[in-house]
Amino acid sequence: MKRVVVITTGGTIATKDGPMVGGAVPLLKGDDFLALLPRDGVHLVFEEFSNLPGSHFTPINALELSQRIESTLLSPDVDSVVITHDTDTLEETAYLLDLTLKSIKPVVITGSLRVATNPGYDGVTNLANAIRVAIAPEARDQGVLVVFGDEVFAAQEVQNVHTHTQQAFQAPGCGPLGRIEPQRIGLHHRLAQRQHIPCARLEEMVDLIRLTQGADDRLLRHSIEDGVAGIVIEAFGSGRVPPWWLPAIGEALAQRTVVAITTRCLSGSLGDTYGYVGAYHDLTRLGVLIVHNLNGLKTRIKLMVALGAARNQYELRKWFQG
Repeated sequence: MKRVVVITTGGTIATKDGPMVGGAVPLLKGDDFLALLPRDGVHLVFEEFSNLPGSHFTPINALELSQRIESTLLSPDVDSVVITHDTDTLEETAYLLDLTLKSIKPVVITGSLRVATNPGYDGVTNLANAIRVAIAPEARDQGVLVVFGDEVFAAQEVQNVHTHTQQAFQAPGCGPLGRIEPQRIGLHHRLAQRQHIPCARLEEMVDLIRLTQGADDRLLRHSIEDGVAGIVIEAFGSGRVPPWWLPAIGEALAQRTVVAITTRCLSGSLGDTYGYVGAYHDLTRLGVLIVHNLNGLKTRIKLMVALGAARNQYELRKWFQG
C-alpha cells in the first residue's frame, strides 16, 4: 500500500466561516480532510506545517517547508508528499520547492478557490486528485507538480491567471503536463529538464519591479539606495527598457547589485534585433542576467535561492544560463 504524507500549510482549502470572526479563516485540520477523502489502496498521514493564508506565507516559510519535505522523503516508508496551500502565493512556493528539492519521489501541491462552507467547494476534489497523481508512476522525477481541477502542471510553468474562476491556474505558452481521467493519470509530456539549486538559506533582499509605459526610474533608484542584493525587472516584450532606465541599471550593477531581466508578458524568451537605445543589445552589454521563459514572480524566487546558495558570480550566472 502506498504511503502518502499530506503536509498542510493553511489557505483557502482549509478555510471556513468562523463563528467568532467576520469572515472565513483557516480552520480545517488533517482529521477533517481525512474524514472526507477516499483511501482505497493509499495510507494517508496528515502533518501540519502551518495554518496560514497565502498572503502571510513567505519565501523563508517555503524554504523551511522544502527542508521538511526533503526530510520526510528520505524515509523509505514514504512514497510521496502532497502539500495543501493557499492560491495567492502557491506558484511561488511550488517553484521554490521545485528548485530546492532533490528527491525523485513525487511532490504535488494543491489548494482550492472556494472556502469549505461555500457552494462549489473544490478542496476535497483537488486534494483527492493530487493524491492520485502523487501515487502515479508517471509523476516520479518530474519535479514539483501542481494539481487543480483535473489538470496537472509543472511548478516551473504554472501561473495564477484569474482571481476567482476554478480554471485560475494555467501554464501560458506551455499548457498542462496532463489531465486526471476517471481511470488513469494521463501525462502527455515530460519536462525536458529539471534544475536543482542546493540552498540552505535565502537572500531575502530581492525586489521585483514591473515596467509600465513612461515609468520613471524612481522605484529602481529606491532599491539601489536601499542596498538590495538583487533586482528583477519585468521588461517590455522580449527585453526592452526605456532609455532613461539604463543609467540606473548601470549604477546598480556597478555597486554589485544583481539585476535580472525577464518579460512582463505571460510567457516567452528574450532577445531581439532592434538597434535603438534601451533594446536587448543594451541590456546584454551592461551585463544583466537574462531570464528566459520565467515570469517575474518566479525569477525573484530563483534569484533569492541562487543568491543564497551561490559561492561566486560564475556559479550564480551558470544557474541562469539557457
